[in-house]
Amino acid sequence: MARRRSNNEGSLYFHKTRGCWCAQVSVSGRRLTKYGKTQKECHEWIKQMLAQIDGGLTFEGTQITLERFIEVWLSSKEISRRPNTVRNYRRYSEMYILPVLGKMRLQNILPAHIRQLYIRMREEGKGARTIELVHVTLHCAFAQAIKEGILGRNPLDAVERPRVETTHFQILTEDQARQFLIAASGSPNEAIFYLALITGMRKGELLGLKWSDVDWDKGILLIQRQLQQAGSKSAVLAPPKTRAGRRAIKLGAGALAQLDAHRKRQELVKAVAGENWKENDLIFTSSIGTFTDQSKVSKEFKRILKNAGLPDIRFHDLRHTSISFLLDVGTPVNTVQVRAGHSKASVTVDIYGHALVHSQEEAAERIEELVTPIAVNLQSTK
Repeated sequence: MARRRSNNEGSLYFHKTRGCWCAQVSVSGRRLTKYGKTQKECHEWIKQMLAQIDGGLTFEGTQITLERFIEVWLSSKEISRRPNTVRNYRRYSEMYILPVLGKMRLQNILPAHIRQLYIRMREEGKGARTIELVHVTLHCAFAQAIKEGILGRNPLDAVERPRVETTHFQILTEDQARQFLIAASGSPNEAIFYLALITGMRKGELLGLKWSDVDWDKGILLIQRQLQQAGSKSAVLAPPKTRAGRRAIKLGAGALAQLDAHRKRQELVKAVAGENWKENDLIFTSSIGTFTDQSKVSKEFKRILKNAGLPDIRFHDLRHTSISFLLDVGTPVNTVQVRAGHSKASVTVDIYGHALVHSQEEAAERIEELVTPIAVNLQSTK
């Protein structure tokens, strides 16, 4: 017989027909039922459900599917998150999560279901990084469900986060870097490539630069925004992802000369565009003053590498090359950290430890030169 309780306190009893324990609670005048193998399991479920009901959970909330919840969740994120972030959440949801778990009620999704999803993705040949990003997307969605009182616990907390091996990037040698800059001379994107290699800025940061960010007298370039893709054919300017990303970079005479030459070329482009020019104060623009197409910059970069017989690296590897060079010549890690826009020096060390090893070797040689006694052959004179 069921143990009856007052409204919203629930009931717990052994169901003889099913041969298992049964727990029930009342939500908004409707009854929810949970069957479990043990009395403890059902008792914990009652406690969890009652806590959620006290937090405002409605019967409708218990019936919502993951598909419906993620749809509403993503719509709300479009207001508070960056376009790139929302686009990635949507992409991983539509491609991997919803086809498998979308029709399940949020309340019914268990850690086992998540693990099975990851196993399925791995068997289909998906990489650890992709599975990790699915994990992040799900964790954020379920965290919001907890805030709204729909869930009491995040099932992702009981699932081990996929481990991703550190990506080994490829950098140019000093000779290759010089060869690249020579090959890029005369390209419409020459100044972009030069600044990427000299400053270590990300492509989005470079394409988000405005002329008002340049302090010509002090030789300083301010990074205050970045260009982000908002869709397949649109882009927006957004603030840096972290506080450390908003920074000032000191420029040398060569970089300032490149910018000045680019400014003069841009004046000619403006003259040709005439009334079609859209003034946005951007340093790097299309032929009519609008945002630069990032894919075209990458294609031009690849073309220059191929024609010059250089390694087929990514545009982002120019940043890695720049930062590695700085560390290789003994620039203090804290200085490199600020220039790179890393939040902590430990981030710089984790990513560019290879360059620090080389610096350590040089340091060892230098300290030995300083302290090793010089053998002097003293001969008595008569």
